[in-house]
Amino acid sequence: MRRSPEDAARRAASSLAWFGAAALVAIMALTFLDVVGRNFFGRALVGTVESVMLLMGVLVFCGLALTEVNLRHVVVDTFQMMFPKKARRGAAAINAALAAGIAGLLAWRLVLKTISVIESGETTQIWGLPFWPTSVVMSIGILLFVVVLAIRLLREFRSLFADGPEK
Repeated sequence: MRRSPEDAARRAASSLAWFGAAALVAIMALTFLDVVGRNFFGRALVGTVESVMLLMGVLVFCGLALTEVNLRHVVVDTFQMMFPKKARRGAAAINAALAAGIAGLLAWRLVLKTISVIESGETTQIWGLPFWPTSVVMSIGILLFVVVLAIRLLREFRSLFADGPEK
């Protein structure tokens, strides 16, 4: 049985979101240990801030695609509900095109930055952790987000032109 691109994107987004969830657990554990160390032992956990900074990028970009797959992004449709069905579909297609275009530009710039980070070998100040793994994961996350948005855009255009004239 052959699977659809939507199913593949959903599975990939779900897997990436679990990776983001693991980053969240790591952030919580590091923060907890830092607070306990500072308050009970008088010593902070060295490198917590830079570790959390790296993990935060992973957390944010790993959840974008799944949020879109599940249609959970914030939508303001105050006036759109008053439009006729065909106009609402047109607005949805325009919104999807804008989202895909803007996310595509962001992905392009992030991939270029990732290449730059890999080439320069940038590291954090305290632990000297390389930035490139975080940058690569962020790039994967935004590229998957763009793929999911492109799938949505195709679905919106199919929906827009599927029916005949509105009655």
